[in-house]
Amino acid sequence: MSAFSTPETPSRVVLVVEDDAGLRAYLTTILQEHGYTVIAAGSGEEALRSLGNVKATLAVLDIGLPGIDGFAVAEHLAKDVHVIVVTGDPLRAKMRAFGRTTPLTILAKPITPEQFEAALQAVP
Repeated sequence: MSAFSTPETPSRVVLVVEDDAGLRAYLTTILQEHGYTVIAAGSGEEALRSLGNVKATLAVLDIGLPGIDGFAVAEHLAKDVHVIVVTGDPLRAKMRAFGRTTPLTILAKPITPEQFEAALQAVP
């Protein structure tokens, strides 16, 4: 059993938005192995449609998405949703994130399972 969930705790919903199908599957697999329920999407628009009225507790977002970008998706989420940004341009992401009041973690691509799991462990 992982440190992220126990049989007594319900699985938490994580929104994963990544336009690279391979990376999206990779992130989804890691999250599911830790007991999370994952809603995965390849674009911002698809993510918002797929999420519907479900409240995510965490979002893993790429910034450079077709259409609605990751920061715009984050703005549609509840203010207490922690966001992990997975991006090829971490400096740009840090500049865009400056002044945000919602929790945010930025990971530079390519990420390792260890980096991703460390970011997950840091989520309250």
